Amino acid sequence: MQVVKLKNLIEEKQIARAKVLSFDKGDIVNLQVKTGEKIARHQTPCDAVVTVVSGEVLFSAGEEAVRLTPGMLIHLKPHEDHELLAIEDASLLVMKIGENRNCGHHG
Repeated sequence: MQVVKLKNLIEEKQIARAKVLSFDKGDIVNLQVKTGEKIARHQTPCDAVVTVVSGEVLFSAGEEAVRLTPGMLIHLKPHEDHELLAIEDASLLVMKIGENRNCGHHG
């Protein structure tokens, strides 16, 4: 068993990421985003599950958008375009599962 305590990463940054756990075929990243900041549209080559720890975000995948609050999670299929906007300071856990877990940003 491995226990991880999340740290506040956005005191001085607008957007912060920290890998909190890695295991065979999986990574868990804590993504923290300040109010009004946006993560540009991108995709991951693997399955991803995103859950909100605190705050609120507008999460868009394809043509669909949903407000996510604590206690909610979404599943993204491999190569599904997605982006998010922080409605308020937010902390999310992004669980990437599969062989290739590197995000690809559209530019």
